[in-house]
Amino acid sequence: MPHHQFNHSIWREVDLKDEDFRDFMPENQKMHSWIQECGKITANVLHTETSIPGHEAIWGSLVFRQSEQHRSARDIFHFYLSKDVLVTNELAFETDEDLDEEAILRQMQNASSSIELMMIMLGKMSNAILRKIDLLEERLHNLLWAIEEKNNKKTFEEIQSVRHKIFLWKHLVIGFLEIKMAIPEVFGRTVQEEPEFYRTSMRIERCAMLIDSYEDEINNLVDMENVIASYRGNEIAKTLTVLATLFTPLMAFGGLWGMNFDNMPELHWSFGYPMALTLIVSTTVVLYLYLRRRGWIGDVLKTAHPKSKYNG
Repeated sequence: MPHHQFNHSIWREVDLKDEDFRDFMPENQKMHSWIQECGKITANVLHTETSIPGHEAIWGSLVFRQSEQHRSARDIFHFYLSKDVLVTNELAFETDEDLDEEAILRQMQNASSSIELMMIMLGKMSNAILRKIDLLEERLHNLLWAIEEKNNKKTFEEIQSVRHKIFLWKHLVIGFLEIKMAIPEVFGRTVQEEPEFYRTSMRIERCAMLIDSYEDEINNLVDMENVIASYRGNEIAKTLTVLATLFTPLMAFGGLWGMNFDNMPELHWSFGYPMALTLIVSTTVVLYLYLRRRGWIGDVLKTAHPKSKYNG
C-alpha cells in the first residue's frame, strides 16, 4: 500500500477491497456505502461533506479513460479528498503510458496541500485526453477535404466514427468539470489561488473548449452530408420523374395499339407505322418543350461534371 509523504500533504494509495481503506476516512454512512459499491461503479460519482466546519471532504469515482471499441473497457479513479489527505485507489503506473509516476511525484513535492495533489492527478489525466484531441485534428482536416473531393459512404462512416469519439471525450470531461467546480464549493475560494488548481482548471477548460469546437465542426459536416444526400435524392427523383413523363406517349400509344380488338382500322393502314412513330415522337417533343418552358426539367438532362461532389 504506497504511502507518499510530502512537505505539506499526504497521498495514500490503497486497495479498495482492503478494510484499512476505512481507517483513513471519518464515520459516514454515505461514504462507507460508496466504498462497498466501488467495485460495481461504472460511471462518475461525486459526494461532498460540508456539515462540520474544518472537516470538509469530497469523495467519489471518476471515469478518466474509456475504450472507443469496448463499452466495458474503462479506467476509474476512486478518491477521497480532505484538507489533510488524499486517498485513492492504486493506479497501474507500470502499464499506464499516460501517467508517469516519477513525474507526478516530482511535481507533488511542491504541492501546498492535498487539494493541490488532487489537481495534479486530474491535470495528468486531462493531459492524456488533450493529446488524443490533438491527434483528432488531422482526421477532421482529412474529412473536410473528403467531403469536397470524394463524398461517399466511407466518408459518412468516418464522420460517425469521429463523432462517437468526441461524444466519449465529452462524457469524460464532464466528470473533470464537476470535480473542478466542487472543490472551491467545498473548500472555499482560496483554493482557486493555488497554482496547480489554476493550471489544471485551465487545462480542463481547454479540453472542454476543444471538444465543443470539434463537436460543432462535426455537426456542420453532418449537416453538409445531409444537404448533399438530400440534393442527390431530389435529383434522382426528378430525373426519374422527367424520364417517366417523356416516355408516357410511347407507353400510352403502345398500350393502345397493343389491345386485341378486331376493329382497329389503323393497324391495316399502309402508312400506319410511320404515322404512329410520327405521333409518338411529336407528342414526346411537345411534352418536352412544355416541361422545359415550365422550368421543371432544369439541368436534369445536362451532363454533370465527373468530379462533382453532388454526383451519386
